[in-house]
Amino acid sequence: KQWYQRRVVITAGGPVQVFGIQGRYAHALYSAATKQGSTEAVEAQLNSLQGAIDTVPGLREFLSLPVCSKEEKKATLGGAFEEAGVDPLVNNMIATMIDNKRATNISQVIGAFNTIMAAERGEVPCTVTSAQPLSDGHLDALKDSLSKFLKAHEKLLLDTTTDESLIGGMVVEIGDKRVDMSTATKIKKLKAALSLPL
Repeated sequence: KQWYQRRVVITAGGPVQVFGIQGRYAHALYSAATKQGSTEAVEAQLNSLQGAIDTVPGLREFLSLPVCSKEEKKATLGGAFEEAGVDPLVNNMIATMIDNKRATNISQVIGAFNTIMAAERGEVPCTVTSAQPLSDGHLDALKDSLSKFLKAHEKLLLDTTTDESLIGGMVVEIGDKRVDMSTATKIKKLKAALSLPL
């Protein structure tokens, strides 16, 4: 049988371990793509697929609704993949996920594969959420501080977003770490402390 026809649990199939259902499929795909030297092409094709899921009206629902048969889903996607010249590894994995009633996990698998590829390139994703947009000066200072925690071969991929509910401060998520320095959390902790009996 081919790799995509087996239930595979990968414990060391890439530069970083991703757990769960999405991890199993992503690691299996990464391993197969590595053997044929097509990891970057597969990554690009997966992200194109994710773009279609996000923008093509009805596609996400088509993949998730049980009223659409497995055969119909595979035929529709398979035809589109063939026309677009998508790597058979991608087509086979998606078909297997549909057969296994895992079509709703496709986006998670794509995210997991991107995580593996980012680790391979030494990229460390970091998301900073602040109550208000950060100034260029604050952003530069933040990048400088965060870069000190990286290894020599690693590169920081910084993404910033805003959330007014934080009131002030920021929440930093880098790798598998999360540091909450928001005013909202400080107020919550203060309220909890004040509610304790003296």
